[in-house]
Amino acid sequence: MSMTQVAFLRKAHIPTKTQIEETIQGLGYDFKILGDSENITELHGLSCSINGHVTFFETYFDQPTEITNDWNWIKPDLTNQDSAISFVWGVDFAAGACIGLISIALIDKGQALIYYLDDEMKYSREMLVADTPQFMSEIEKQKKNTIPSSTEPKPTKIVETD
Repeated sequence: MSMTQVAFLRKAHIPTKTQIEETIQGLGYDFKILGDSENITELHGLSCSINGHVTFFETYFDQPTEITNDWNWIKPDLTNQDSAISFVWGVDFAAGACIGLISIALIDKGQALIYYLDDEMKYSREMLVADTPQFMSEIEKQKKNTIPSSTEPKPTKIVETD
């Protein structure tokens, strides 16, 4: 199952990788976009690290009409936005946290409008801020339930002697 969140904003207002990282770090998260490009529009996916958890999700850059042709309920909100960034991910809480935090940076730096298409829901900055601790809690639960391979019990071989 994949999920899709879309940001609509002016292309001229899309922040750089460094601006996104600084905004998110200012919220108290250890966050990095992995890779060298400062221009996120050059990438077809983002690898990110959030508090030590590395994840990847797909990104697509389109004209807003490419999205609103299928999602009419968004059209009334759009005014002068000329770009749509779609974030697509699976059941990965680290990806969900990163996408939410990047969306906050896009709101703060680019006046983006954020929509979660699967539930036909518009997100405010406050909603995204409130969701992030829930994602982080789920990441920690997964971490506790996973035994690192170096500490897994090793199978023992029983040797019978006559």
